Amino acid sequence: MSAPVPTLPELKVYLGASSGVPDSEIRLALDTEQTAQAAACRVEPYNAALAGALRRRVARNLAMKGVPLGVQMDEFGATRVGYVDPEIRRLEGPYKRIVFG
Repeated sequence: MSAPVPTLPELKVYLGASSGVPDSEIRLALDTEQTAQAAACRVEPYNAALAGALRRRVARNLAMKGVPLGVQMDEFGATRVGYVDPEIRRLEGPYKRIVFG
């Protein structure tokens, strides 16, 4: 079953009306993550699982802008933010490119 790549208005709904992220940043994150997804996965034919993972990739990309070093500080010390999102991994897993050698 084929699904289209998420559009900017769809991403804005997914991110929530209160996200306050400018359209230009969402578009840049979408372009960046779509390219990364295509490099990591077989994307033909594009499907709902890949579209869901791309939405999540964009949201994660935008959220990580506030954590440029990948470390969050709190009253307990520093916490390293993981670079692997389990939901993205689950959705893209069956479509990952297998590299030999």
